Amino acid sequence: MARRLRDTLSAPARPVLRYWNDLPMRVQGRITIGLPLVAVLISAGLALTGNLQRVDIETDIQRKFEMTGSLGELTTLMVDAETGMRGYQLTGRTEYLEPFTDASAELPTVLGRLETLATAEPGEKPRTDKLARIAELRDLTAKQMTDLARQRDVVAAGGDTDGEIRQDLAYGKNLMDGIRSRVDQRRTGERELLDDRIEEINQIRLRDYLSVGIALAVAVLTRFLAWFLHRNGILRRVDRLADTVRVIREGGTVPEPPPVKRDRMGELEREVHLLEPAAPARRDDAVDGRV
Repeated sequence: MARRLRDTLSAPARPVLRYWNDLPMRVQGRITIGLPLVAVLISAGLALTGNLQRVDIETDIQRKFEMTGSLGELTTLMVDAETGMRGYQLTGRTEYLEPFTDASAELPTVLGRLETLATAEPGEKPRTDKLARIAELRDLTAKQMTDLARQRDVVAAGGDTDGEIRQDLAYGKNLMDGIRSRVDQRRTGERELLDDRIEEINQIRLRDYLSVGIALAVAVLTRFLAWFLHRNGILRRVDRLADTVRVIREGGTVPEPPPVKRDRMGELEREVHLLEPAAPARRDDAVDGRV
């Protein structure tokens, strides 16, 4: 039963082994040595692919962190500028203008950084959407800063702002509400994209663990296959040649020569089968201790 099962399992491999046995020994050696390298190449390829993907994702994660921070910085600058201008309107003291002056100087840098980050966004549609949102923010901040500058000029010229302050507050509030709303939308979107990227990192890490296991399994299988082919190809020929030489030396019947193969081992096999068997040793009883 066990022999029948073994024959059934080995039947599909017989054509392959027949083809393998027909190969020259030099080719067999190269294949035997090269098979274990398959696992190394597979492992290296998977590791390189995973590392390149992680680099891209980590770069995108860093970009999203910077985008979220810059959006928060934009909101802070606008709030400080508006608060300082209200203080200047109420008191007329120029030190309250410092937040507005600082915001006027820093806003172009912050907006430029946001546009640069949006331009580096992978994918045409996400990049276009982000640039459009930032353009809206640029327009709203420009309107707000222009109105605050107008209020500053009115106070500096000695104008009476008591009657206009309510109108200024309502107009500024509408602009700030629009700025806050768009900033919150963008920050929420960036956080969602960040969560997606972190999930991708976790999936790549899981895939790397799986690839290590697969590479290890392939290494074991290819090593076993290399040993099997080496035993059935090279070692079997060497054993057969050694048995033939022993039979010839002992004067026995020389077995049938193996199939002709065009390699150095085949030449040696042919030369060995051309040797004459040694004559069997004869015992001379007369000479054996009777003389």
